[in-house]
Amino acid sequence: MIKTKNLRGVLLAALLGGSAMAAHAQLDYSAYGVLDFSYGRFEPSGQFRTHRYNSNSMTASFVGVNAKYGLEGGWTPGITLESFIRFQDFKGGRNDDDPNLSRNAFVSLGSRYGLLRIGRLQTFLFDATTRFNALGNSVAFSPAVRHVFASGSLEGVQGDFYWDRGISYQTPNLEGVTVNLMYAEGESDKKGDLTGGSIVASRGLLSVSLAAQRVEIDDFIDPTRETAVQLGATYNFGWARLFGQYTQTNDGGLDVDSKIVSGGLIAPVGPGNLHLQFAHTTAKGPAVDRRHTTVSAAYLYQYDSVTDVYAVGMDDRVRGQTRGASVAAGVRWRF
Repeated sequence: MIKTKNLRGVLLAALLGGSAMAAHAQLDYSAYGVLDFSYGRFEPSGQFRTHRYNSNSMTASFVGVNAKYGLEGGWTPGITLESFIRFQDFKGGRNDDDPNLSRNAFVSLGSRYGLLRIGRLQTFLFDATTRFNALGNSVAFSPAVRHVFASGSLEGVQGDFYWDRGISYQTPNLEGVTVNLMYAEGESDKKGDLTGGSIVASRGLLSVSLAAQRVEIDDFIDPTRETAVQLGATYNFGWARLFGQYTQTNDGGLDVDSKIVSGGLIAPVGPGNLHLQFAHTTAKGPAVDRRHTTVSAAYLYQYDSVTDVYAVGMDDRVRGQTRGASVAAGVRWRF
């Protein structure tokens, strides 16, 4: 089997080689990212509190580069390379186990028929979860993201929300509707079949989504067989934008079913915006009866077109565990 790194190199060479021979090819490239720096007290339910600097209180800090050729007929081969960064210990990745290109790392081919990508890809379930909640992709403070992806395998989904050795296809926007499909083999040291997809429809002030994924991983010790389905919606009333999500997982390996309900809003208050979000999870199985409730609030002030100043807090409670209270203040800068 061709390794992902070698496959990316072969595809990139072929795409760029073909582009060089095109008479009217045009190269576009950019560097971009988000730098989120905060200091605060972090205490999830049942864990010890820490006071520290953090790099993902509102948005995970990352840097990236993108390059693509525009060819006749609308064909656009390209490459995207992104990596998370941690200010608190001056390292790359979300943790020490992350690869060098920890966020996205793929080659792509866009056209009027849609977008094809191959490499390390963000899952469509994670994309839907972050899109349909008021605190976006804040792993540290978003109740929706924490319950679905960062509260352990007994509650949320198994596996990472970035899949290695993946291939995805996204349809063009068809009158506000897009369909997204993905397949991946996962980490090279574990045999896996990971499939997922979503349907997102937007019409006027309303957007809805249906996302699902199936994760099967055989590590020869404790195989994973899990299905997750999520419904999401958001509507802009003018005075506030409301968000709602319902996620259900069925873990055949652990014999646990979970149901996650989340809702929130973003409303203008004074010179900034108030962001509120909650999530409640029940997870049950023969040896599991877990209840988890999280409520978060944040206030963001847009200092200029690329800079936000914010304060955010979270109340986190799991039945049978100590209550967690987290709070942070920081600055987010986009470029």
